[in-house]
Amino acid sequence: MDHLSNTKVTVLVVDDNPVNIRFIELILQKEGYHSISTPEGLEAIEMATRLSPDIILLDITMPEISGIEVCRMLKADERTADIPIIFVTANTGDETLKEAFASGGNDYVRKPVSRVELIARIRACLREKELLKKTLEQEKLRAVLETAGAICHEMNQPLQFLTWISGGLFHELPEGSPLREQAASIKTHVDRLSEIVRKLANITTYKTRPYVKGHYIIDIDKASAP
Repeated sequence: MDHLSNTKVTVLVVDDNPVNIRFIELILQKEGYHSISTPEGLEAIEMATRLSPDIILLDITMPEISGIEVCRMLKADERTADIPIIFVTANTGDETLKEAFASGGNDYVRKPVSRVELIARIRACLREKELLKKTLEQEKLRAVLETAGAICHEMNQPLQFLTWISGGLFHELPEGSPLREQAASIKTHVDRLSEIVRKLANITTYKTRPYVKGHYIIDIDKASAP
């Protein structure tokens, strides 16, 4: 990953065998990952929803509710759907793995767990997650810029008319007239709006600034344009 260190990655380990959990946690600890764990599938769902781990290591065969069903429920919830899930299982039959991947699993590791294989699978899933995040951000940016371009196109003609009217009023009114001052003020604001529309229509990259209630908006003056 580009900007996440191992110490900032939280791994949720789910296995009904405490010996397996401890063994995996020791591997994770040695690699610098932070781990949390539970032996119960339903508790795993609650923890994933509440704590938003970066990745989940999930046993398939567990009492009460199987890992495959846990995975299916996590992927059906938008709060946890994007968390990568690696199945950790001794049951690697074709039908089991087919069902596991169909439930939304990203990968699997065989038991007994190999440290090298486990870490490699974790890193691969985290890289894939990061790439997907960047792709979604780029698609969102593209949609925002395309929408902004369409709005600017629709605003151009009315703004040109306002610029012509305000400029004409300013030049027609005699100096010293209060109306001339008001016309000058209108022209200044219209020119500012036209400049904002021009910048918005040509934005390629942008920065945001705080707005209200925790929201952010594009800082037009710091946006990059050709």
